[in-house]
Amino acid sequence: MTLRSILALTFTVEQLRQHYQLDTEAILARHGLQQAHLDANATISQADELAILAEFADQIQHDPLAAITIGSTFGLSSYGAFAMMLMSCSSVYEAFALGIKYQQLSYLFSELDYQLDGDTVLLKLKPYPLPDHLQRFIVDRDVAGTWHFLNTMQTMLGRHLKPLAIHMPYMQPAEAAAYREKFQCPVEFGCNEAAFVLPLEVLRLPFPGANATALDLYRGQCEEIIKQRSQVRTEALSERLKQYLTMFSQRFPAIKDCAATFGLSERQFRRLLSDEGQSFQQVLDNVRAEKACHLLRHSSQSVEKIALLLGYSEAAGFIHAFKKWQNITPAQYRKQTAEKTEPGA
Repeated sequence: MTLRSILALTFTVEQLRQHYQLDTEAILARHGLQQAHLDANATISQADELAILAEFADQIQHDPLAAITIGSTFGLSSYGAFAMMLMSCSSVYEAFALGIKYQQLSYLFSELDYQLDGDTVLLKLKPYPLPDHLQRFIVDRDVAGTWHFLNTMQTMLGRHLKPLAIHMPYMQPAEAAAYREKFQCPVEFGCNEAAFVLPLEVLRLPFPGANATALDLYRGQCEEIIKQRSQVRTEALSERLKQYLTMFSQRFPAIKDCAATFGLSERQFRRLLSDEGQSFQQVLDNVRAEKACHLLRHSSQSVEKIALLLGYSEAAGFIHAFKKWQNITPAQYRKQTAEKTEPGA
């Protein structure tokens, strides 16, 4: 499983602690981590990092612009050798090409790409599948961090070009004006993916700090980091997948999307699960079964509503699946568990 640098998480944790006085230590402790003892060279899986970020996002829902604030503070030091490699490039075009090739060294939870469109270029960030309550937080952090990175690059170039527009992959929020004020350009919501629309001329701009020797050095370091992080971890992938899927409601990601989130090809993903005696469908069914039992025991929601929460378009499909899991219908399960909890039962 491909791992990520823990630096981005530490930057996020520190900003949340400073700006929102969150008890970040308690959240990290639930995941077996201590902020004071995080090794700057350490790595973390995407799924584990997402689980931690989901808890942070839940605690700062009162500020819908929190992730914009946090992402805008990410400095070059959070990118390490990846940033130094890009800064050593001969032009913005070369930096774009290498940034995309080595994007797994960034902190993004998005697939990075670019597209030429007439006299503009789109730097695109296609988000990984995320639960609805977490998507905006992650997208905002990624976009704000990328915006800050682009501004830093422009400062090095002695230029101050603003994006012609920024695209956001969710519906327009009530705070839309704050986004336009922050990014100082039009911000379009409801798009298929996040993107920065830039003048095509940007690609031709040379970097004043271009150095072929330094580029080779940092590129070699990036290659070595990728090699170290790409060691396949076979322990409890099914448990990590279960933890990831548990964050979702109504819409669960497909296997190919889960594989991408874990930094694996779909073929590798299937093989590693098989090595543990599991399949993607078995893990997904297990997650759905646990969610179903919890909702039937602890809520009064109808079977139809629970079916929708578990990603079924019709209650009949859920009822059929539940009978396979528990050998009884959801209604019978709810009645039995209610009887067991009655006084004197």
